Amino acid sequence: CRSGAASDFSLWQMGGINNPFESVRIDETVASTLGKPEGSKKAVECFSSAIDAAFAAVKEAESQNRKSFVYLYTAHPDKHMHALGTDDPEVRRVLEGFNSEIERLKKNLSGESTGNHPLDATIIVTADHGHVTVKPDEMIQLPQDIIECLEYSNIGVHGKGRHGYLHCKNGLQTELRKRWRKHKELDAAFLLLTIEEAASMGLFGPKAPNLKVRPRMGDFVAIATSHATLVSPGEFKKYHSQHQGAHGSLLPAEMNIPFIYFTTAT
Repeated sequence: CRSGAASDFSLWQMGGINNPFESVRIDETVASTLGKPEGSKKAVECFSSAIDAAFAAVKEAESQNRKSFVYLYTAHPDKHMHALGTDDPEVRRVLEGFNSEIERLKKNLSGESTGNHPLDATIIVTADHGHVTVKPDEMIQLPQDIIECLEYSNIGVHGKGRHGYLHCKNGLQTELRKRWRKHKELDAAFLLLTIEEAASMGLFGPKAPNLKVRPRMGDFVAIATSHATLVSPGEFKKYHSQHQGAHGSLLPAEMNIPFIYFTTAT
Protein backbone atom coordinates (compact mmCIF):
# COMPACT_ATOMS: atom_id res chain seq x y z
CA CYS A 1 0.00 0.00 0.00
CA ARG A 2 1.17 3.53 -0.44
CA SER A 3 0.53 7.14 0.39
CA GLY A 4 1.74 10.18 -1.51
CA ALA A 5 0.78 12.33 -4.46
CA ALA A 6 -2.66 11.80 -5.95
CA SER A 7 -4.51 12.91 -9.06
CA ASP A 8 -7.29 15.51 -8.94
CA PHE A 9 -9.79 12.65 -9.28
CA SER A 10 -8.24 10.82 -6.32
CA LEU A 11 -8.20 14.02 -4.28
CA TRP A 12 -11.90 14.46 -4.98
CA GLN A 13 -12.48 10.87 -3.88
CA MET A 14 -10.60 11.60 -0.64
CA GLY A 15 -12.44 14.85 0.03
CA GLY A 16 -9.68 17.22 -1.05
CA ILE A 17 -11.70 19.08 -3.68
CA ASN A 18 -15.09 20.55 -2.73
CA ASN A 19 -16.33 17.28 -1.24
CA PRO A 20 -19.09 17.83 1.35
CA PHE A 21 -18.83 14.26 2.65
CA GLU A 22 -16.69 12.79 5.40
CA SER A 23 -13.90 10.90 3.64
CA VAL A 24 -11.37 8.21 4.49
CA ARG A 25 -8.46 7.41 2.21
CA ILE A 26 -7.86 3.75 1.42
CA ASP A 27 -4.32 3.03 0.20
CA GLU A 28 -3.66 1.23 -3.08
CA THR A 29 -0.98 -1.10 -4.43
CA VAL A 30 2.24 0.44 -5.76
CA ALA A 31 2.85 0.08 -9.50
CA SER A 32 6.10 -1.86 -9.06
CA THR A 33 4.22 -4.81 -7.54
CA LEU A 34 1.70 -5.23 -10.37
CA GLY A 35 2.03 -8.66 -11.93
CA LYS A 36 3.56 -10.16 -8.80
CA PRO A 37 1.72 -12.15 -6.10
CA GLU A 38 2.57 -9.33 -3.70
CA GLY A 39 0.57 -6.89 -5.85
CA SER A 40 -2.67 -8.84 -5.92
CA LYS A 41 -2.34 -9.74 -2.24
CA LYS A 42 -1.87 -6.09 -1.23
CA ALA A 43 -4.72 -4.95 -3.47
CA VAL A 44 -7.09 -7.35 -1.72
CA GLU A 45 -5.76 -6.38 1.72
CA CYS A 46 -6.36 -2.70 0.98
CA PHE A 47 -9.84 -3.45 -0.32
CA SER A 48 -10.54 -5.50 2.80
CA SER A 49 -9.67 -2.46 4.93
CA ALA A 50 -12.10 -0.41 2.85
CA ILE A 51 -14.85 -2.99 3.39
CA ASP A 52 -14.23 -2.80 7.15
CA ALA A 53 -14.50 1.00 7.04
CA ALA A 54 -17.71 0.86 4.99
CA PHE A 55 -19.33 -1.61 7.36
CA ALA A 56 -18.29 0.42 10.40
CA ALA A 57 -19.81 3.58 8.90
CA VAL A 58 -23.15 1.92 8.18
CA LYS A 59 -23.21 0.28 11.60
CA GLU A 60 -22.47 3.58 13.36
CA ALA A 61 -25.19 5.41 11.42
CA GLU A 62 -27.73 2.72 12.25
CA SER A 63 -26.82 2.86 15.94
CA GLN A 64 -27.59 6.59 15.85
CA ASN A 65 -30.87 6.01 13.98
CA ARG A 66 -29.79 8.06 10.97
CA LYS A 67 -29.54 7.36 7.26
CA SER A 68 -26.17 7.06 5.58
CA PHE A 69 -24.64 6.87 2.13
CA VAL A 70 -21.25 5.14 1.91
CA TYR A 71 -19.34 5.31 -1.39
CA LEU A 72 -16.32 3.01 -1.76
CA TYR A 73 -14.01 3.47 -4.75
CA THR A 74 -11.00 1.34 -5.61
CA ALA A 75 -8.58 1.67 -8.53
CA HIS A 76 -8.31 -2.12 -8.78
CA PRO A 77 -8.67 -4.29 -10.76
CA ASP A 78 -8.30 -1.40 -13.24
CA LYS A 79 -4.60 -0.86 -12.43
CA HIS A 80 -3.83 -4.56 -12.74
CA MET A 81 -5.70 -4.83 -16.04
CA HIS A 82 -3.97 -1.80 -17.55
CA ALA A 83 -0.57 -3.22 -16.65
CA LEU A 84 -1.22 -6.89 -17.50
CA GLY A 85 -4.25 -7.24 -19.73
CA THR A 86 -7.45 -8.94 -18.64
CA ASP A 87 -6.37 -12.60 -18.64
CA ASP A 88 -3.34 -12.51 -16.34
CA PRO A 89 -3.57 -14.81 -13.28
CA GLU A 90 -2.91 -11.85 -10.97
CA VAL A 91 -6.01 -10.10 -12.32
CA ARG A 92 -8.08 -13.19 -11.49
CA ARG A 93 -6.62 -13.26 -7.97
CA VAL A 94 -7.66 -9.63 -7.43
CA LEU A 95 -11.19 -10.28 -8.72
CA GLU A 96 -11.61 -13.43 -6.63
CA GLY A 97 -10.35 -11.58 -3.55
CA PHE A 98 -12.70 -8.66 -4.14
CA ASN A 99 -15.61 -11.02 -4.67
CA SER A 100 -14.91 -12.67 -1.30
CA GLU A 101 -14.70 -9.29 0.44
CA ILE A 102 -18.01 -8.10 -1.04
CA GLU A 103 -19.57 -11.38 0.08
CA ARG A 104 -18.17 -10.74 3.57
CA LEU A 105 -19.75 -7.28 3.60
CA LYS A 106 -23.08 -8.80 2.55
CA LYS A 107 -22.94 -11.36 5.37
CA ASN A 108 -21.97 -8.71 7.94
CA LEU A 109 -24.82 -6.40 6.94
CA SER A 110 -27.37 -9.20 6.90
CA GLY A 111 -26.20 -10.53 10.27
CA GLU A 112 -25.38 -13.85 8.65
CA SER A 113 -21.79 -13.88 9.93
CA THR A 114 -22.29 -11.93 13.19
CA GLY A 115 -25.50 -13.48 14.45
CA ASN A 116 -26.84 -9.98 15.03
CA HIS A 117 -30.02 -8.38 13.74
CA PRO A 118 -29.67 -7.34 10.05
CA LEU A 119 -28.78 -3.73 9.40
CA ASP A 120 -31.18 -1.84 7.15
CA ALA A 121 -28.84 -1.56 4.17
CA THR A 122 -28.52 -1.94 0.41
CA ILE A 123 -25.34 -2.74 -1.55
CA ILE A 124 -24.82 -1.75 -5.18
CA VAL A 125 -21.62 -2.90 -6.90
CA THR A 126 -20.77 -1.54 -10.34
CA ALA A 127 -17.90 -0.16 -12.46
CA ASP A 128 -17.33 2.76 -14.79
CA HIS A 129 -16.08 0.72 -17.76
CA GLY A 130 -14.87 -2.66 -18.97
CA HIS A 131 -11.50 -3.65 -20.44
CA VAL A 132 -9.87 -5.30 -23.44
CA THR A 133 -6.39 -6.77 -23.73
CA VAL A 134 -4.12 -5.09 -26.27
CA LYS A 135 -1.36 -7.36 -27.52
CA PRO A 136 1.92 -5.90 -28.82
CA ASP A 137 0.96 -6.61 -32.45
CA GLU A 138 -2.28 -4.68 -31.86
CA MET A 139 -0.45 -1.50 -30.85
CA ILE A 140 -0.62 0.73 -33.93
CA GLN A 141 1.65 3.72 -34.58
CA LEU A 142 0.45 6.51 -36.84
CA PRO A 143 2.25 6.38 -40.23
CA GLN A 144 4.52 9.26 -41.13
CA ASP A 145 2.29 10.56 -43.93
CA ILE A 146 -0.59 10.82 -41.42
CA ILE A 147 1.61 12.61 -38.90
CA GLU A 148 2.51 15.13 -41.61
CA CYS A 149 -1.15 16.23 -41.65
CA LEU A 150 -1.40 16.68 -37.89
CA GLU A 151 -0.75 19.42 -35.40
CA TYR A 152 -1.51 17.08 -32.51
CA SER A 153 -2.90 13.61 -31.79
CA ASN A 154 -4.39 12.57 -28.45
CA ILE A 155 -3.65 8.83 -28.38
CA GLY A 156 -2.28 6.27 -25.93
CA VAL A 157 -2.22 2.56 -25.18
CA HIS A 158 -4.26 2.64 -21.97
CA GLY A 159 -7.41 4.20 -23.37
CA LYS A 160 -6.88 7.33 -25.43
CA GLY A 161 -5.82 5.25 -28.43
CA ARG A 162 -9.20 3.51 -28.40
CA HIS A 163 -10.79 6.81 -29.44
CA GLY A 164 -7.94 8.95 -30.73
CA TYR A 165 -8.59 12.65 -31.30
CA LEU A 166 -6.74 14.08 -34.28
CA HIS A 167 -6.05 17.80 -34.74
CA CYS A 168 -5.18 18.57 -38.37
CA LYS A 169 -2.95 21.27 -39.74
CA ASN A 170 -5.04 24.02 -41.30
CA GLY A 171 -6.54 22.94 -44.60
CA LEU A 172 -5.35 19.28 -44.49
CA GLN A 173 -8.55 17.61 -43.23
CA THR A 174 -9.50 16.20 -46.63
CA GLU A 175 -5.93 15.07 -47.28
CA LEU A 176 -5.77 13.25 -43.93
CA ARG A 177 -8.94 11.28 -44.62
CA LYS A 178 -7.67 10.36 -48.10
CA ARG A 179 -4.34 9.17 -46.73
CA TRP A 180 -6.03 7.31 -43.87
CA ARG A 181 -8.08 5.22 -46.31
CA LYS A 182 -4.92 4.16 -48.14
CA HIS A 183 -3.60 2.48 -44.98
CA LYS A 184 -5.49 -0.81 -44.76
CA GLU A 185 -4.26 -1.37 -41.20
CA LEU A 186 -5.91 1.88 -40.10
CA ASP A 187 -9.00 1.76 -42.28
CA ALA A 188 -9.89 -1.79 -41.21
CA ALA A 189 -9.37 -1.30 -37.46
CA PHE A 190 -10.68 2.25 -36.87
CA LEU A 191 -13.77 4.18 -37.82
CA LEU A 192 -12.55 7.65 -38.75
CA LEU A 193 -15.24 10.27 -38.18
CA THR A 194 -15.23 14.03 -38.17
CA ILE A 195 -16.29 15.45 -34.81
CA GLU A 196 -19.50 16.64 -36.42
CA GLU A 197 -20.24 13.15 -37.80
CA ALA A 198 -19.61 11.60 -34.39
CA ALA A 199 -21.83 14.21 -32.72
CA SER A 200 -24.67 13.57 -35.17
CA MET A 201 -24.50 9.87 -34.24
CA GLY A 202 -24.92 10.75 -30.57
CA LEU A 203 -21.48 9.52 -29.55
CA PHE A 204 -20.97 12.54 -27.28
CA GLY A 205 -24.47 12.43 -25.85
CA PRO A 206 -27.87 13.77 -26.93
CA LYS A 207 -26.64 17.33 -27.40
CA ALA A 208 -23.95 18.86 -29.58
CA PRO A 209 -20.54 19.37 -27.88
CA ASN A 210 -20.34 22.51 -25.77
CA LEU A 211 -18.67 25.30 -27.73
CA LYS A 212 -16.24 25.91 -24.87
CA VAL A 213 -14.77 22.40 -25.20
CA ARG A 214 -15.25 21.89 -28.95
CA PRO A 215 -11.75 23.19 -29.89
CA ARG A 216 -10.15 20.53 -27.66
CA MET A 217 -11.77 17.79 -29.74
CA GLY A 218 -9.91 18.60 -32.93
CA ASP A 219 -11.06 17.50 -36.38
CA PHE A 220 -11.43 13.72 -36.28
CA VAL A 221 -11.98 10.90 -33.82
CA ALA A 222 -10.59 7.46 -34.71
CA ILE A 223 -12.79 4.86 -32.98
CA ALA A 224 -11.33 1.39 -32.53
CA THR A 225 -13.51 -1.44 -33.91
CA SER A 226 -11.18 -4.22 -32.75
CA HIS A 227 -8.48 -4.58 -30.09
CA ALA A 228 -6.13 -2.46 -32.21
CA THR A 229 -5.13 0.71 -30.34
CA LEU A 230 -3.27 3.84 -31.46
CA VAL A 231 -0.07 4.32 -29.44
CA SER A 232 2.80 6.79 -29.33
CA PRO A 233 6.30 5.74 -30.48
CA GLY A 234 7.48 5.78 -26.86
CA GLU A 235 4.71 3.43 -25.77
CA PHE A 236 5.34 1.15 -28.73
CA LYS A 237 8.96 0.82 -27.66
CA LYS A 238 8.11 0.37 -23.97
CA TYR A 239 5.37 -2.23 -24.37
CA HIS A 240 6.58 -4.09 -27.47
CA SER A 241 6.85 -7.39 -25.55
CA GLN A 242 3.98 -7.26 -23.09
CA HIS A 243 0.19 -7.13 -23.08
CA GLN A 244 -1.60 -4.06 -21.81
CA GLY A 245 -5.21 -3.31 -20.92
CA ALA A 246 -7.33 -0.53 -22.43
CA HIS A 247 -10.85 0.82 -22.67
CA GLY A 248 -12.66 3.69 -24.31
CA SER A 249 -14.22 2.35 -27.50
CA LEU A 250 -17.40 0.49 -28.41
CA LEU A 251 -16.60 -3.21 -27.98
CA PRO A 252 -18.96 -5.02 -25.57
CA ALA A 253 -16.04 -6.04 -23.35
CA GLU A 254 -15.18 -2.40 -22.63
CA MET A 255 -18.76 -1.09 -22.52
CA ASN A 256 -20.54 -3.77 -20.47
CA ILE A 257 -20.24 -3.31 -16.71
CA PRO A 258 -21.33 -5.39 -13.71
CA PHE A 259 -24.35 -4.44 -11.64
CA ILE A 260 -24.92 -6.27 -8.35
CA TYR A 261 -27.80 -5.30 -6.07
CA PHE A 262 -28.45 -6.66 -2.59
CA THR A 263 -30.71 -5.45 0.18
CA THR A 264 -31.11 -6.84 3.66
CA ALA A 265 -34.84 -6.14 3.37
CA THR A 266 -35.21 -9.22 1.15
